[in-house]
Amino acid sequence: MNPRIAALCVWVLLSVLIVPQTALAEEIVIPGSGNPEFVLGEMAKAFNARQSAVRVRIPPSTGSAGALRALDERTSAITRIGRPLKDAERRPGLDYVPIGVDPVVFIAGAGVSVKAVTASQALEIYTGKLTDWRELGGKPGPIRAIGRETTDASRQAIDREFKIFVGIAYGDGVKVVHLDPDMLAALDRYPTSFGFLNRSALGAARTPVVPLMLDGVAPTADNMASRRYPLRTEFGFVVRKADLSDGARQFMAFVASPEGEAILLAHGALPVNRQR
Repeated sequence: MNPRIAALCVWVLLSVLIVPQTALAEEIVIPGSGNPEFVLGEMAKAFNARQSAVRVRIPPSTGSAGALRALDERTSAITRIGRPLKDAERRPGLDYVPIGVDPVVFIAGAGVSVKAVTASQALEIYTGKLTDWRELGGKPGPIRAIGRETTDASRQAIDREFKIFVGIAYGDGVKVVHLDPDMLAALDRYPTSFGFLNRSALGAARTPVVPLMLDGVAPTADNMASRRYPLRTEFGFVVRKADLSDGARQFMAFVASPEGEAILLAHGALPVNRQR
C-alpha cells in the first residue's frame, strides 16, 4: 500500500476512536389531557433549552382516558390530566401531582366585539335563545356556539358553579367537539364563534380569540386567587412513581420551581401552592 494512503487510513481510524461520542438524550413523552397541553409544552421548551441530557415532549391530546391508559399499559410512567383523579380512577401505585389552577373562560372568536357575558346569557346561547351578537350589544353576526360533552373538565367546572347548566339540551345550531384542540380549531375557523376552555390553552390559538369577562369579573389569576372569578379547573401529573426516571423527576421539579411557576402565571394559570 502506498505509505501516504496507509498513513491517512491510520489517521482516520484514530480520529474516529478518540472523538467522544455524544450520549443520546433521554426522551420523556407525557401523553394525556388537552387542558394543560399548551402550557406544559411551553415548560418543556424552557426545560429542554437549559440542559441537553433530557428531552421532554408533550404530544397532542389523547384526553384524560389516554393518560390513564398509558399508565395502565405501562407505555408511560408520567402523564398529564386536566382535573384531579376521580375515586373510580385511582389505582395502587398511581399518584396525582397537582400543578396549577386554570380559569375556565367563555371565549369569543376574533370577529366579535362583545367583551363580557353573564352566566344566564351563556346559557341562552347554548340553548339557542340568543343567536346573534347584536342581541348582546355587539356588532351583528351569527353566534356559532361550540360545546363540549358532559365529561369534559371545563364543562364540569361550569356545571359545578352554575347548576342551570347541568343537563342542558344544546340548541340545534351548537357544534359539539370532543378535544380541546378541536375547540381551538373551531374558534379559529369561525370569527363569530363562542365556546369555553381553560385560559392557558388559548396560547395555542392562531387567531386573537377573546376571553370574556363573566358576570363582570375578568378571568385573571389574581381574581382566581381572591375567589372573585368562580370557574376553575385544576390540572396535574398522574405518575407511577416506582417507574419514574431521573429525567422525569427533574422535569417535575422544574415545573414546581419559580421558573415553572412564572410560565404558569404568564399564561393566566395560578400555581397550585398560591391558592388562598
